[in-house]
Amino acid sequence: PMGDSGEFIATGIDFGVAHPPGYPMFTTLTYLIMNYLPFGTPAWRVNLLSVFFGALFNLTVYYAVSRIGKNCAVGLLTAGWVGFSRLFWMWSIQGEIFSLNNFLCAFIMIRAFYFEQATSEKSLQEARLSALICGLSLSNQHTSVLFIFPFALRVAYRIIIIEGHSLKTAVFVALHGIAGMLWYLQLPLSHFFFSPRVTWGDFSSFQKFFKHMLRLEYGSSFKLVARDTKGTFFSNFVAFVKDSSSELSILPWVLNVALFYIIINTCTSPIFRRTVTSIMLMMGCYFAVFCSLANIDNIDGGLDRGVLERFWMQPSIGLMILGGIALCKIVATAAELIHPLMSNKYLQHSVALLLISVQIKHNYEGNNESGNHYAYHYAQSILPHLPQNSIMLTGGDLPTNVFRYHTICEQIRPDVKVLDLQFMKADWFHDVLGPTVYADITIPGVLRPFKSDRLSEGQYNIKLFLDANIDKFSIFVCNNLGNHENREHDETYAMLPFRTCKQFRRKSDILNPVEA
Repeated sequence: PMGDSGEFIATGIDFGVAHPPGYPMFTTLTYLIMNYLPFGTPAWRVNLLSVFFGALFNLTVYYAVSRIGKNCAVGLLTAGWVGFSRLFWMWSIQGEIFSLNNFLCAFIMIRAFYFEQATSEKSLQEARLSALICGLSLSNQHTSVLFIFPFALRVAYRIIIIEGHSLKTAVFVALHGIAGMLWYLQLPLSHFFFSPRVTWGDFSSFQKFFKHMLRLEYGSSFKLVARDTKGTFFSNFVAFVKDSSSELSILPWVLNVALFYIIINTCTSPIFRRTVTSIMLMMGCYFAVFCSLANIDNIDGGLDRGVLERFWMQPSIGLMILGGIALCKIVATAAELIHPLMSNKYLQHSVALLLISVQIKHNYEGNNESGNHYAYHYAQSILPHLPQNSIMLTGGDLPTNVFRYHTICEQIRPDVKVLDLQFMKADWFHDVLGPTVYADITIPGVLRPFKSDRLSEGQYNIKLFLDANIDKFSIFVCNNLGNHENREHDETYAMLPFRTCKQFRRKSDILNPVEA
């Protein structure tokens, strides 16, 4: 496991806190499955958790299209087509938060349907349940708020304006949403009652808790990369249209246009119209906010595109559900106008299964991870060869989380201390992890930010860290220091090649062949 997946697993095994906003729901579930499922490696167990939520997502899409559009075969086709697309398949088989987010966002759309069809006697019950689901979704991924906001406005409008309930009643409904967010108690629980080997943040005060929960360390919930860059609405929206057309075909967009025409001109069911309108507003809110605020300016390829495309799955859920509903209407109309054979359930299901098999065949090779052992081989090429009780300085998610996972979860060289340079720059690192996980390592304060040219009070650079620890530990760096250091240590220390890493050595300790 590399990237965020490795972090979630290494964090979850000890009930630690992941990077902002903490993802407490997913982290808690990973803790439970890793500690109580009696078989499989830790990575396999967490991947299985993602597969489970991916399957629930597919079932939810199937149910949404079948229930709203009243055609099970089209529901099956829609669920299979989106579930086995490259992007959805890829993020449903690795230990990440996205398959859970996909399931919860699809479930919110189901709740919109049930709320619209509820009678006035049952509307409050449906509103409370919907609020609870929305709170659960916010406990996993903040971008779900872009679906929740227009839905919440619709619920408030109906129960307050149309049905005349009091503001007190509306607040009581909102409290169900807050109840769904109680997963965030995992952050202080981890801080005060557990001793995780990997954790992020200090939760000793409400201010620090909300700083992490609201992603203030990153600037906002929609700052996807650490750089101070900014994409544009047009570029991000066009990228989504191109990507979704490539992943899912252009047909869902055509069907969404057809559905809009149906809603405007031929729809006679107010429940159907309001449900479709609610889902369209969710997608519109997502496009308007996310495409405007996502701060990625390089979307043509590489890592930035990989970061961005994960967030294209959420609007794709609405795109596919609405497209499936439109297809249901078109198939029903075609059966009436062209030939009744088109309404034959066996024929419809046969065509659906055939098209799903085409989608599986098209994307299977790219998502077949059965032979992917790159992270294991990378760790094995370095960790077993390090001296006892070494320190490994790492920069970047890939090497950091590969080493974390293997030293903590697989117990491959647990004596090696993995120190993330990004963590070392955080003001909480010295107080939270320093006295526990790294108690035997001297941490002189807070690592100086890489953009700074001078040391402030309480800060240190790599040279001071080496001065304090080089006599006690063998110290290595993987992925180089990059922008993390201004290299004052070069005068005193050499960086000698060690496999794919470098080892710090005092220049005075290195034998000079000329002098020898």
